[in-house]
Amino acid sequence: MTTTRNRTDACPIEELMDILGGRWKVFILWELIQKPRRSTELRKSIPPISQKVFVEQLRDLEDCGLVKRTVFPTVPPRVQYEATALGQSLREILKSMCHWSSENIEKVRESRRRRQLELADKPG
Repeated sequence: MTTTRNRTDACPIEELMDILGGRWKVFILWELIQKPRRSTELRKSIPPISQKVFVEQLRDLEDCGLVKRTVFPTVPPRVQYEATALGQSLREILKSMCHWSSENIEKVRESRRRRQLELADKPG
C-alpha cells in the first residue's frame, strides 16, 4: 500500500516557493512591504508587467493572505493594497535574498558564461 505524502511534510520550502513563485510576486510584495500603494502607483514601481499578469499575481498574494485590498467608498472607488502582517513577516527573508544576490550574482553570471563556452566547444 502506498501512502500519499503531503509535499510540505517533506520540504516546507515547496509551499513557500508556490506562494512566491511567479516572476513578479516578490517585486509586488516588496513594494507593498515598504508602504501601501494604489494599483497604478504599485504597477509603476515594478518592472514592466502586463495588466493581466499584474492582477493575477496581486490576487494570488491576496488569496494567500500576504496582501490586503481595501476599497474606499469614493467616486470613483479608490483601491489600495498593503502587505498584511503575514506579508510583512517576509521582509527579512526578502532582504536576505537581495543581499545574497548582490553578493553572488557576478559569480553566478561567470559560471553561466563558462558553462555556455563549454557547451559551445563540445562537438556535436
